[in-house]
Amino acid sequence: MEEADRVERAVGAALRRWPGPVDIAPEYRPRAQGPAEPEGVVRSLPRRVVTHKASDSHVALPMAKVLVHRPGLLRPAQRLLVWAGATGRFFLGNAVDALRGRNTVERRAERLRRVFEDTGATFAKVGQQLSLRADLLPYAYCVELSKMLDQAKAIPTEVAIAVVERSLGRPLAEVFEAFDPEPIGAASIACVYQAVLRTGERVAVKVKRPQIGETLAADLRALDWLLIGAETLTLIRPGFTARFRQELRKMLLAELDFRAEARYTDIFRRRAKKDGNTVTAPRVYFDHSTEDVLVTELMSGVWMWELMAAVDAKDAPFLAALQARGIEPKAVAQNLIRTVHRELLEELFFHGDPHPANLVVLPGNRICFLDFGAIGRFSTQTRNMWRELHYHMRNRDVARMVASTVNLSGPLPPIDVERVMKSVEGIYADWVYAISSKDAEWWERSTSQTWLRYISLARDNGLPVSLETIQFFRSTVLYDSIITRLDKDIDFDEAWKAHTRRAAKKARRRVRRAMAKRIYGPTRMDYLRIEQAADMATQAFFRYQQEIEQPLIRFRNIVGKIAYTMNVLLKLAVVLAVVTAGWLVMPVGLHRWLGIEIDGGRLVEAATSVGWPQAALLALGVLLIRRILFRINDPDTKPD
Repeated sequence: MEEADRVERAVGAALRRWPGPVDIAPEYRPRAQGPAEPEGVVRSLPRRVVTHKASDSHVALPMAKVLVHRPGLLRPAQRLLVWAGATGRFFLGNAVDALRGRNTVERRAERLRRVFEDTGATFAKVGQQLSLRADLLPYAYCVELSKMLDQAKAIPTEVAIAVVERSLGRPLAEVFEAFDPEPIGAASIACVYQAVLRTGERVAVKVKRPQIGETLAADLRALDWLLIGAETLTLIRPGFTARFRQELRKMLLAELDFRAEARYTDIFRRRAKKDGNTVTAPRVYFDHSTEDVLVTELMSGVWMWELMAAVDAKDAPFLAALQARGIEPKAVAQNLIRTVHRELLEELFFHGDPHPANLVVLPGNRICFLDFGAIGRFSTQTRNMWRELHYHMRNRDVARMVASTVNLSGPLPPIDVERVMKSVEGIYADWVYAISSKDAEWWERSTSQTWLRYISLARDNGLPVSLETIQFFRSTVLYDSIITRLDKDIDFDEAWKAHTRRAAKKARRRVRRAMAKRIYGPTRMDYLRIEQAADMATQAFFRYQQEIEQPLIRFRNIVGKIAYTMNVLLKLAVVLAVVTAGWLVMPVGLHRWLGIEIDGGRLVEAATSVGWPQAALLALGVLLIRRILFRINDPDTKPD
């Protein structure tokens, strides 16, 4: 018993020294007192009393809420009828103009804009997004569609208040001191109201329209059906609209995510503050913002379009009043072009829609950016390619500019690469001549004309252009139009040199800080990078060795065409066999079931005398042959 007591005392002392979860002295259960237990190994030992169960510590992992809009079949079917009616009106109007001899590109573009405006608010949003796709539509269409104003009827006040209260989970009076029932802006997706918080700040309250997500999703599904049907009938090249439909869905549904918009607004504001504070964005009140309501600081200033109109009209009194408030058009233009360079080469993302209605000019020539529902992002690799392209543009190296541009468009489809590169070389050569000439017009020296010509070239040659690149081209065109209207004498080349000097100063500071950290030798991260570099070098060596020892012979284009043709012909043969067999087997089975004698010759004659199955099979064959011809006519790339 002495040995057992000694063990019990030792375990008890150890348990008392064991640290508790909240510095509470641990309890332990002593050995049960009772009849004497037999000496030996198997005996009771004291243990700490557990006050909570293991299941009590389980915490559910918080998950980000993903906005998913899945309409049924009835709503998209209804919207499909609307889309079909709008398409019919467009083509009917074109046919009438053709009969009258007035079927011009400008009239067709204007008719398309009116069809979108007359059909509904969501069509206006789709039309605005289509105006970005100069790689798919002729430039005249893009210009006309860009004139569309995203305007809609205001949300009824009681509905807007209900949305705000439901989203915030509190009565309106607990959050706002005052709430103006008249919106200051009404668009297809949301309405914006001005209000005053209980803490006294003036704010803008952006309220999403009820059921707008389902409506947009239904319209997108209806558009999918319409375009897929056109591809099936080979009215459009099969597969031509797949990427466009995916990117259009991404762009439209991204504007419904108010949480993401709030995050981008806040990031832009904080990063801009560190870079000279020449641009800014409204402060976001995250405590009062949800996926349906966005509350931001109400910015007070002059709209960019007001400043542009005053400069164009040479409104001296208005410009003098602005100058008294510290607003000078040429200084605003310099700040804007600085923003362009920073967004392209330094920032995490760029504003995808910087039109004048989204820019507010503040005293001190500061520019406030609004509406971050449309933003663009570059991957690290793409951003490095853009930096390389701009470096070659700075040095007027046309050949390397062409190579960088083609790399941005990769992977390339089967096209005549040499012919495309010659065309791109001509575009860049014209820009270099213009930028080097003192007599060139401002629009000739602007890069926006270069990008527009390149997009037109890409559309004509089937060159792929990513959505982010299209967004950046559009942003560049908008920035250039604003900058040159504010200051027609601006020197883009000198502005780029100034940005290069600022970037060099920042790089020098970064290098000095990095060298200061390594004054006593490499850091731990340096050793990790050295190890990773060695691994990459080894992998590159083995891959290169494999390429040398086992050269790959690629016949991708011709083999792909043959395989596609055989696949389509095999499908056609199977369909013909199944339909023919079914058309002959059904009468045979019916005759046998009725006990009628079968005459093979008359049966075949009767089956082949019916015209509609033959017409259907013929139409199917024509469609499949057209698909084969589309694939065969793809130009081959030349071997590497």
